[in-house]
Amino acid sequence: MIRVILVDDHVVVRSGFAQLLSLEDDLDVVGQYSSAAAAWPALLRDDVSVAVMDIAMPDENGLSLLKRLRAQKPQFRAIILSIYDSPTFVQSALDAGASGYLTKRCGPEELVQAVRSVDMGGHYLCADALRALRGGEQPATALEGLTPREREIFDLLVRGDSVKEIAFKLELSHKTVHVHRANVLGKLQCNSTIELVHFALDHQLLAGH
Repeated sequence: MIRVILVDDHVVVRSGFAQLLSLEDDLDVVGQYSSAAAAWPALLRDDVSVAVMDIAMPDENGLSLLKRLRAQKPQFRAIILSIYDSPTFVQSALDAGASGYLTKRCGPEELVQAVRSVDMGGHYLCADALRALRGGEQPATALEGLTPREREIFDLLVRGDSVKEIAFKLELSHKTVHVHRANVLGKLQCNSTIELVHFALDHQLLAGH
């Protein structure tokens, strides 16, 4: 069970996220707090898996809170939530030790995916954050690191094909397709097929499909 703590001074946002996460069988919201001070004792507990924390709070910002936490718990895993998607904010969150960054425009499926990815030791940046960090690089530059086979699999993934369908079309084993997919995700700094689709949309790589 993934045990989640929510820290956000906006009760509507916080309660909405709590209800959304509670619909998932593997997620359990074990605490909701409106300030850093109120959340601090709970965040220090050993049974907390992931925290979702707003940057802007009345007593202490989320980045400062995260730095204090990681000083005591170096492996602490947190997702920063913000209305801002500027490169400065995203990079500051990563520098503070955040494992994920979501804007408040993100879809519900992204929140769930982010929590699961971070709990498994990965990182998750929403499309807005990825775009901010990449600075609008051009498609040719973005994809130049892919091999011809990886580019082929990238195209099929963003069109909506499953690993099973790709394996059938390209006459490859499922394991081989999974390896290529992992390489594509790593090279493009994405954590999921959803992020690959966002990446393709951001770089206008779905035109004509």
